[in-house]
This record gives sequence, C-alpha cells and structure tokens, in this order.
Amino acid sequence: MTKSTYKYQVPSYYPEFVCKGKECRNSCCIGWDVTISMNEYYHLQELECSEDLKAKITQSFVINPYPSKECFAKVAKNEQGDCPLHLDNGYCLLHFQFGEKALPAICQYFP
Repeated sequence: MTKSTYKYQVPSYYPEFVCKGKECRNSCCIGWDVTISMNEYYHLQELECSEDLKAKITQSFVINPYPSKECFAKVAKNEQGDCPLHLDNGYCLLHFQFGEKALPAICQYFP
C-alpha cells in the first residue's frame, strides 16, 4: 500500500492554536456540517463509558443518507446549531472524557 502525503495551507497561528472554550469567538461546529468517517463513527461507538454517555455519543451523530467510508456520518446539531457534545463551558465532552486521541480527525485538526 502506498502512503499518501498531503500539503495543507494553514493560518500562521495554527501551530500555537489552543481551544478557548466559550471565550472563543468562533465555534468549531456552528455554521457547517461536521462529518466523520465510518472508522471514526464506529470507534466512538466502541468507547468504554457509561450507558448514559454512550447514548449521548450515539445521539450526537446521524448516519448520512448516502454514506461513504470518508463521509459516513455528521454531527446532529442541537437547536442552537451547535454540537451536542459541547459542554456548558464550551469545551468538548469527548476531549474531556477521553482525550484528544478519541476525537474525529476533523475535530483534532480544527481550526
């Protein structure tokens, strides 16, 4: 299998970027569809946690009508158009409970 290499153009502040929670003027999920791959979706379903948390994670994503491996599901936004996994303080529940490695790639790489 050949390993792919990608080049990205990113803002100059990207290497030092740190989530500011509610203090951030731009939310990572509001205003666009946040999609995840099939592998990421099933990885989230398999996280070891309480049944309540597992249900919240499951309800936070909806499988696309025509899913592909790369674009399998998307965040099921709440009434405010935000990710239901955002805590009241603006930080991510997945990150808080499981660390950065549990996050889908799109969430790890934002902004």
